[in-house]
Amino acid sequence: MTDVSVIIPTLKPRDEVECIDYLESGSFSDYEVCLQSEPTATSARNAGIERAESDKLVFLDDDSRPRDGYLSRISELLEDESAVAGRTVHPRDDIFSGSLTNHYDWGDEPRYVTRFWGCNMGVRREVFDEVGGWDEGIPWGHEEVELAERVLTTSPIYYDPDLVVDHPYADSVSDFLTKKYQQEVQQPYLWTKEGRSEREQWLTILGDAITPTNYIGFPLRTSLVYAAGTLARIAGRVRGMRRHHASPTD
Repeated sequence: MTDVSVIIPTLKPRDEVECIDYLESGSFSDYEVCLQSEPTATSARNAGIERAESDKLVFLDDDSRPRDGYLSRISELLEDESAVAGRTVHPRDDIFSGSLTNHYDWGDEPRYVTRFWGCNMGVRREVFDEVGGWDEGIPWGHEEVELAERVLTTSPIYYDPDLVVDHPYADSVSDFLTKKYQQEVQQPYLWTKEGRSEREQWLTILGDAITPTNYIGFPLRTSLVYAAGTLARIAGRVRGMRRHHASPTD
């Protein structure tokens, strides 16, 4: 049996998938790559799980850049751990390399955490057998958060700071704002799954909108981008509320 199955959702042809070049440059060879072109990230990952030969399932994005020793390290970790999160690094020294991407990095010490990200994570097959696959009700945006909550009901998520992937968070401010908006369109769906009422959801959005720390607290340029991201996030949530809670006649 293949030791590791790497699942990559992408619409690109194989020779344009940057991630494969980084995998092939390493010394670890007992792996397969499952490129999945299903229409959404979650449906592609689920199809990859079905197709994969291994019980060690690794999820990367097509622009993930795993560093030397990545596959051997995650294979070793998945011998003992059911779910693994790695350290993700924004590869450029720009506005996104600090405070705006600190959720990517859990620090220098290995420990158990509550989240993982689809550009750098591993899960054993039996976990999916127990909690179910990726929620295809979320095409893209917070799908890792939803899955992590279910995984934690049965298995811890182990963070290894030496499991490093370089992955650009955004290519420009407009790209950053678009990403924030599109992610948050999915948030009301998650809130509903958690059992929050529509009223509670609207109050959460209002609270975010009027909380000063969602707009300030960083150097000026970063604060301006962060504040704009807050507004984009709120706009996405409002759009999501209108979509998710719309009546059949809307």
